[in-house]
Amino acid sequence: MNPIQDPTKLVQLDGQLFDAEQPALLASLPGVLRGEGIFETFVIHDGVPTPLLAQHDKRLAHSAKLTGFDLQLGSLQQSFKNFQPLVKVGNWRVRLTVLRGLNGQQHFLWNAGPEPPPRLDAIVQVSDFRMDPLNPIAGAKTISRLDLQVARAKAQAAGAFEAILRTTDGDLAEGTSSNLFLWSDDALQTPPLDRGILGGVTRQSVIDACLAAKIPVFERKLQLEDLDTAVEVYISNAVIGLVPVAKILERRDSLPGAEGKHLQTLVNAYRDFLTAMSRTPTA
Repeated sequence: MNPIQDPTKLVQLDGQLFDAEQPALLASLPGVLRGEGIFETFVIHDGVPTPLLAQHDKRLAHSAKLTGFDLQLGSLQQSFKNFQPLVKVGNWRVRLTVLRGLNGQQHFLWNAGPEPPPRLDAIVQVSDFRMDPLNPIAGAKTISRLDLQVARAKAQAAGAFEAILRTTDGDLAEGTSSNLFLWSDDALQTPPLDRGILGGVTRQSVIDACLAAKIPVFERKLQLEDLDTAVEVYISNAVIGLVPVAKILERRDSLPGAEGKHLQTLVNAYRDFLTAMSRTPTA
């Protein structure tokens, strides 16, 4: 299986800059030993972060509430002020990880690497890994991702970019690091949050963009068979944006991918939404 590559060029721990190739964390931290941590990932272009930074901040606070971290709304944006000067030039993929420390401490770990090149389309594979909609922390973005990493590595070994997971009930859930959308019945459709999926910032922004552009969009329970009848399929996250699927291994040899007739309408609506967000004054 091919490991997931995540090249890091910059590392800042609790406000101190570290060499990315040198040790920075104590091995005894619960965040290291037990995977007790939450995180957010987004992109920065020449020092300017995504206009959805406040939404990432809000989701981090939500993850903290679900997992018992002592974080308030605004923690991400406040911490980012100390890291932002390091990424003034270039296009970066940036991640904040909040790790559980000793004696109730919390550690803020920022890391950044080059933003990956844009994807025209993606190949996916339906995974045999399942997600539990009843998991109390299903909506938290945590670093405890061994099952997701194994699922994605298996898909990549088969030639896919991403693995699509189902719930324990059998309906469609999400990717290992992405949300899932289908164009079907003349509307954009995506699994609802009560199916145990992560409330992706990009997912919600695509929904809001469609609503603003009067594009039909629905959150509903989707079955495996819906992949067979969908006109177009897409995956999304904060780094890749909205990417069309060109093939579902062992299921559909050909999908419209980048040639999908609905794709550009969705992309335009999403870009217009981001432009409007970038013009909205922040508190």
